Amino acid sequence: MCGIAGFWGPPDPELLATMTARIAHRGPDGEGFFSHDVASLGHRRLAVIDPDGGHQPVGTDDGLVQLSYNGEVYNFRELREELVALGHSFMTHCDTEVVLHAYVEWGTDAFARFNGMWALAILDVRDAVAPKLVLARDHFGIKPLYYATSASGRVLFASESKALLADPELRTGPDRQWLYDYLLHGLHDHQAQTAFSGVRALQAATWAIVDAHGVHEQVYWVPNLTTTAANDPAEFRARFEKSVERRLVADVAAGTCLSGGIDSSSIVKVSDALLREHVPDATSLGDHLKTFSIVYDGDPIDERAYMDAVLAEVDAEPSFAEPTSAEFIAELDRMVWHQDEPIVSTGPYAQWSVMRLAQPKVTVLLNGQGGDELLAGYVPYQYVYLRELLKHRKLRAFATEAWESRDVLMPLVKRRLSDRRKSLPIKPLLEPDFVAGLAPPKFARSQDNLKARLVSDLQTFSLPSLLRYEDRNSMAFSMESRLPFLDQELVDWVLSLPSEALVERGWSRAILREGLRGVLTEKVRTRRWKVGFTTPETRWLRARRATVQGLFRSPQFCARPYWNAPALADAFDKFCAGDVEPSQIFWRAINTEVWLRNFFADAIAGPATGDTTRDEVPTRLGAAPEAHFTTIGDEWVAARSRAARTLLVEHPPNAQRHLFAQSSVDGRTYARVPVRTKLFESGDSLEDGLRDALAAVELVDGDVIAVSEKAVAICQGRSYPVSDITPRPLARVLSRFVGRTASGIGLGIPATMELAIREAGAARILMATVAAAATKPFGVKGVFYRVAGPAVRAIDGPTTGTIPPYDGHAKMGPDDPDGVAAAVAAVLSGTDTHIGVAVIDANDIGANILGTSPGVSADLVVSLVRDNPLGQGSEQTPVALLRRIDL
Repeated sequence: MCGIAGFWGPPDPELLATMTARIAHRGPDGEGFFSHDVASLGHRRLAVIDPDGGHQPVGTDDGLVQLSYNGEVYNFRELREELVALGHSFMTHCDTEVVLHAYVEWGTDAFARFNGMWALAILDVRDAVAPKLVLARDHFGIKPLYYATSASGRVLFASESKALLADPELRTGPDRQWLYDYLLHGLHDHQAQTAFSGVRALQAATWAIVDAHGVHEQVYWVPNLTTTAANDPAEFRARFEKSVERRLVADVAAGTCLSGGIDSSSIVKVSDALLREHVPDATSLGDHLKTFSIVYDGDPIDERAYMDAVLAEVDAEPSFAEPTSAEFIAELDRMVWHQDEPIVSTGPYAQWSVMRLAQPKVTVLLNGQGGDELLAGYVPYQYVYLRELLKHRKLRAFATEAWESRDVLMPLVKRRLSDRRKSLPIKPLLEPDFVAGLAPPKFARSQDNLKARLVSDLQTFSLPSLLRYEDRNSMAFSMESRLPFLDQELVDWVLSLPSEALVERGWSRAILREGLRGVLTEKVRTRRWKVGFTTPETRWLRARRATVQGLFRSPQFCARPYWNAPALADAFDKFCAGDVEPSQIFWRAINTEVWLRNFFADAIAGPATGDTTRDEVPTRLGAAPEAHFTTIGDEWVAARSRAARTLLVEHPPNAQRHLFAQSSVDGRTYARVPVRTKLFESGDSLEDGLRDALAAVELVDGDVIAVSEKAVAICQGRSYPVSDITPRPLARVLSRFVGRTASGIGLGIPATMELAIREAGAARILMATVAAAATKPFGVKGVFYRVAGPAVRAIDGPTTGTIPPYDGHAKMGPDDPDGVAAAVAAVLSGTDTHIGVAVIDANDIGANILGTSPGVSADLVVSLVRDNPLGQGSEQTPVALLRRIDL
């Protein structure tokens, strides 16, 4: 697997080297360049077959045809034999030379003969009067290829868009229609236009000629839907086994993904059989299989049981990774940069983690991508098949299928009805000026023709995006991912089957299930539900709600012309509280913003029209990320205010927190400077401690100091080791009915419930408990604390990550927080400076104001600390300086 780059136009060695360097991760084993008066080719190599040969660009003996090629053509041996018979001779054993000679012999007709995954650029100057550059891509677009025309007329091409952006003469920016399709409809990779205006993807099964007259595309293959093939499971098995065998050809170590699903499990079992049979091409697997999997211990989406069932039947060395939301946030910038464009969900991070896990052990990894789209593996396909039967009045078959598939179809119907009632409307969260004049995509998916639906998903709605994730995730770790379900001969055969070969008596993938009977692990072969490589996105976003809120309320996010940032942040709050259903708009906005920050980091928010202007084009397009997205957002503010720059340099924020936020109360930008203090102990003077801690900060009139209630309670002696608290029986009983949260324990242990009873009295706590129980069936939330009072809400238990010894403490809320705030304000204020103080109860779930000094707006403070800039763990910054910044 490799990366290619270059351009049609006069030589520019510096640009060619820069473009190729942008995709160095695609080929760490070598680089090559070729320049001609009319065009230049660059190449990065990942050596998989014939490591000593296959260096590129490679040319004919006379040098008049030059090839830069990315991918594998699996039928290269057969093609080589045919070419040898036609008089061609070869110097290497790799497929690259076969591709070159095939083009020389057959021209662009050669591309339809290739069975594999590939993208290429061929410079053909055999006709000195009419030289040309040929670009081409495999039948399904497994390997990527992009092109664009710069202001000077140079036609650029590359495996990834980021390489095109290295040309300073390329005028680009966020494409408005693409963002509309993505944000509102969730579509991407569905057309040639990319998220970068002016950058196009060469479509699958297409070649293009670039010459003095421009760029001209031609499709060389279209799916042929027939019913001429027999519904023969044995034939499927033979073709599938051949496809897997082809993809084991390698001179480097190969392994397999294992998700517990049918597709990857089928590949694992067939690979194991080929290894046991000592098939020559299976030597890449070594002495035994190497499998790579994602697990989520205890999570509903965990598939470990299915993986274990498969592993019990094969000779394998399994490896497991368990991604976390914290790791995801830490790696988000890098993944977004590698993906080039926004993606469907956080799901591809699971695959990213698999590639990271596999990299030290293998270079080639087989995966099951494409199996669902080819063999009707998703539940909605069964619904489409039912409508097909009705359309053709096959009522008996319809009744049978409906009954046999009731267990998988009824949950789908219920979920869709529920989504209609409770789903969050997306369009009201977008800016009216952004959506004005834009039309919904005109693509349609068949609802009553199963094979037509499969083809539309293979070509437009599903597979293209999945293939981008697959390619970018594997190439990010310099690995080659191979996809047996997308073997050209296998696909052509499947598309000639009748629909009942794919869905039969309630079973999806019917021909696979029957064809691999006795091969595929029975627990997997007969499973009815699919999860696959994904992440617990809803739970992850809620666990990282503070980081997300910080992003949604950051000034750079709020300045975008695409969305109503305050409304989006409020909707996310409601989602985290369980008041609205999960919505993909949250992830789409997160992904879009991180993408904008990494690819357009120096750009200001442009006009809603999306037209490219001088101010919108950053000076560094596509360079590798050098900072976390929170830092990029703060730098955007600092570039617009000297005061903000000074604060950012002298008082950086806590890790993965924004220093600056835009208040939803007055629409202004504020700094939230975390202030490190001494470790407070019982009996300490809070005023003295804060005065000492703030000595390094020159306070100005209008500043507000937000103080954590935890620091106040500790100084007041209201924090106790859990071991010192003796809960009464009532506390033990009531604590059993309290739900635990990921970021705090609240009243969920007897010790904290005991403190609540001491604070509010047993009668009030019982009354609050009864009120909460009575209103819970009606979906009313927060009743317990409304009855028990804010002092009870402020009670916290021990939490991991807190600075010792307070990680083992339970604490009550501060006594007289208004009085404390006023006292501290009096100490900090001067003759000409009025300093406000607020005592806050903030954590990663949210924030409450317990007390303020006179003149401080509680609503303003809450709007600025909802993402908990003080931190949640061991930062030792229980104080934040809130200061208005004029941009």
